[in-house]
Amino acid sequence: MVVVLKVRQYGAFGVYRPDGEPIQLGAKHQALMALMITAEEGIRTRAFLEHTLWSFAQPEQAKASLRTALSTLRKHIGPSASAALRANRERVTLDLSMIEVEQDTSRGEFMEGFELPHEHAFADWLTEMRSQSANTATSVQEQPWAPRDRSRVILDELLPSIAVLPFAQRSPGGASAPLGAILSEELSRQLSRSQAFSVTSYMASRQFSIEEVRPAEVSSIAGVSYLVSGSVFVSGHDFISQIDLHDAHREKVIWSREFRGSLSDLLMGQSGSLRDATSQIGQTVVGEAVRLVSFRPLSNLANHTLLMAAIVMMQSKHHDQFEKSNEILDTLMEREMHHPVVLTWAGIWQVMRVQKGLSDDRRKSTLMAENLANAALAQDPAFSLAHTLKGMIASYLTFDFDNAQYSYDKALQDNPNEALALLLKGATRAMQNRPDEGVLLTEAARKLTPLGPQRYYFDSLAASVSLAARDYNRAIELADQSLQENDTYPSTLRTKAIALQMSGRAQEARDVVECLMKVTPDFSLSRYMQEHAAAFTPSGPDWASALREAGVPE
Repeated sequence: MVVVLKVRQYGAFGVYRPDGEPIQLGAKHQALMALMITAEEGIRTRAFLEHTLWSFAQPEQAKASLRTALSTLRKHIGPSASAALRANRERVTLDLSMIEVEQDTSRGEFMEGFELPHEHAFADWLTEMRSQSANTATSVQEQPWAPRDRSRVILDELLPSIAVLPFAQRSPGGASAPLGAILSEELSRQLSRSQAFSVTSYMASRQFSIEEVRPAEVSSIAGVSYLVSGSVFVSGHDFISQIDLHDAHREKVIWSREFRGSLSDLLMGQSGSLRDATSQIGQTVVGEAVRLVSFRPLSNLANHTLLMAAIVMMQSKHHDQFEKSNEILDTLMEREMHHPVVLTWAGIWQVMRVQKGLSDDRRKSTLMAENLANAALAQDPAFSLAHTLKGMIASYLTFDFDNAQYSYDKALQDNPNEALALLLKGATRAMQNRPDEGVLLTEAARKLTPLGPQRYYFDSLAASVSLAARDYNRAIELADQSLQENDTYPSTLRTKAIALQMSGRAQEARDVVECLMKVTPDFSLSRYMQEHAAAFTPSGPDWASALREAGVPE
């Protein structure tokens, strides 16, 4: 890669052209360059830069100042060097492979003598950097052109950001009682497990006092779009929490709701009411994303809005929404063509296209899904959702259940709370004639709040696992829950029809098959035996017989 800039960071800070000619920059532009060359992978969020360099400005003023500073910096460094500096709506990136950073600590301390008057956030950062450089001055410094560890990549940039403020305990005990802190810490964990948000650490959120802080202030410091605050009361063996969800930028309360749960469950980290709260927070955010993509140009929307909308819409029962999700993913691919999250969801779309019966070429869809999964893992070899996608391909497109099991295990090694991997591993266990283990895994998956696919998909697969375990009543119960959310999902209708027929409720089974044939008029037993993973399980022949008896044509 051609070097377009040289930067001296020890001693007197300086930026130079490749031939050594110094570039005259103002103090803010020098500070901006220093922040970028020291960033992991050369990436900083706009919120971090705005707060660090314009901490006293109003949010909109800080955003405008950063835009102006980037434009001016590009003019100073010239067009060839500007190619290394990129910015989108959420972050600024400096291609460090094009920058030669001098690492000679013998020249002096980090940015010796440099300061930005009145910018306390930058002063704190500078003090920390000088402390770190002093501690490592005697160690061998990595050369700027040396290979970087790219085994992990930043994944949070594509998720909406959220922080949970400390909850106030109203009674008994008042503000000094620990229950409010326990509840807000556990809610932070629940939101993090959902993988639907980039969650600010609860330890970081503790710096704010709910009695004094403004949402916009938290947003400017923590860089979050959403805030959760509230209070908690004790009532016997239960707690009652009043939870508020805020739009941090607009300082608007989106909703305020009450949740009640068991104190013992909360203390054990198993609060169902907090899972409900997490689910409702997630549903609100994704609902807003879907609303925005329906009337605003995709090019004007933030990446996290596009991602959340695509994930929800690809699971819709309406074909036009499913196709719209692909258009959204294409927009994201144009912006983030190497991001493993985008690549993985594009691959999941291909799998779901086959599952929904919308693919004209199963082999081509399989190949595209495999290529996208491999591309995601090339960016991050341990990315759990990409391994989950590999498992989906093996389970539902190539019917290679041993490989599917291997992929799900790889996903869960990286993230034991990967709900989709747990769910699909459970379904694969059932296909491998271990339905009891499958039931345990699918029930564990249903207790997590997944980023996607939605609840109907989880209930549908759990129903098929209960069917494999010959628990027909539970299979029907779960199928009914799934159909309440998506009454035209073919897999659920098939499972319910089989469970009804095998439990002796033949007429009800025939009624469900009538619904199934309206949804998929070309469905037949021969197609079922060729295309559906369930047909390859030990129970497959029995299930095919049940469908035949219920009225599915040959």
